[in-house]
Amino acid sequence: MSQNGRSVLVFGGARGIGAATARAFVGEGARVAIADVLEEEGRALAEELGADRALFVHCDVGLPEQIDAAFNTAIERFGTVNVVFNNVGIARYGTVDELSLEDWDLTLRVNLTAQFVSCKRAVREMKQSGGGVIINTASILGHASQKTTSAYAASKAAVMGLTRTVAIDHAADGIRCVSISPGTIDTPLVQIAARTFKDRKPEDLEREWAAHHPLNRLGKPEEVAAAVVFLASPGAGFITGSDMLIDGGIRSELYA
Repeated sequence: MSQNGRSVLVFGGARGIGAATARAFVGEGARVAIADVLEEEGRALAEELGADRALFVHCDVGLPEQIDAAFNTAIERFGTVNVVFNNVGIARYGTVDELSLEDWDLTLRVNLTAQFVSCKRAVREMKQSGGGVIINTASILGHASQKTTSAYAASKAAVMGLTRTVAIDHAADGIRCVSISPGTIDTPLVQIAARTFKDRKPEDLEREWAAHHPLNRLGKPEEVAAAVVFLASPGAGFITGSDMLIDGGIRSELYA
């Protein structure tokens, strides 16, 4: 799965799945631009990976101009961008009668529109450079939902539709576009979600969520990162337009 000589732009790269993926790409010989709003963590990760292999760029994906600026910085430093990993996602909870329009709009802006904006710029750059790979982050909740997750689930299901269309529109340009659907991965986002239920202990909820997976545990960011690096590699050259479930088998079992 060598990525020698390739340039990668990871949105949401400062921690969790994004950070694990940045480390994995650098470990395979790539150069990585880490785009995130988390300044301290992002800069620390770039320093850990080495100035010759990684850089950090501040980016709020809710602002299209900052996505564009992240591309500009990566291209200025590396000359081109061969792989884009759109690893973005926030969650706001509530039934549809409770969820505010503001929270709905914010969720779709970060989870869906940001990936559209990134795909748009990535396609333009990759058409000029002879192709590339775009990997979008969907979710198991794009396949099957949970209570109070209407905005998140809708946004992630839409990411899969976006991915399929980008893939078929730009296959002739040498561009592959795929998505991944993680199950419950032990990330800061999941830990934050566990703390939103005030009547439950976070550690009890995490154990409960782990038990829903046939593998009886939460996933690790490094396991998702390994899948992303594979999907970006020439070995996955016949994979485009599809979604990869990385879900510990949870989607496979009808009744627990």
